[in-house]
Amino acid sequence: MLKKLTRRQDDQKQAARKLLALQVTEIEEISERLFSKIDEKVRALKALETRLDQKIACLEELIHRAEKAELSSGQAGESRYREIAHLAAKGLNIDAIAGVLDMPKGEIELILSLRK
Repeated sequence: MLKKLTRRQDDQKQAARKLLALQVTEIEEISERLFSKIDEKVRALKALETRLDQKIACLEELIHRAEKAELSSGQAGESRYREIAHLAAKGLNIDAIAGVLDMPKGEIELILSLRK
């Protein structure tokens, strides 16, 4: 009887160990899937961060270009005004100046009237 009782306890212990081993295996599989999903999310976030960094760099470059263009357009406008005044001083009429500089006549008239 004692042997049967001991055998039964041993069988129960083995069954408990098998059940525990199955549970541990299941937990490991679940954790592997979770870690895999986390790794995918981390990769996606890194790719997104890279794209955002590229877009930020692109925007900074565009801002830099816009600032340079703004500065140069102000200088170009002044040189254009001087050029109009110079051509008018040479005796060219508004139609001729408009043809040479490829500008509207009204703009040339305005510029010349402001210079007087």
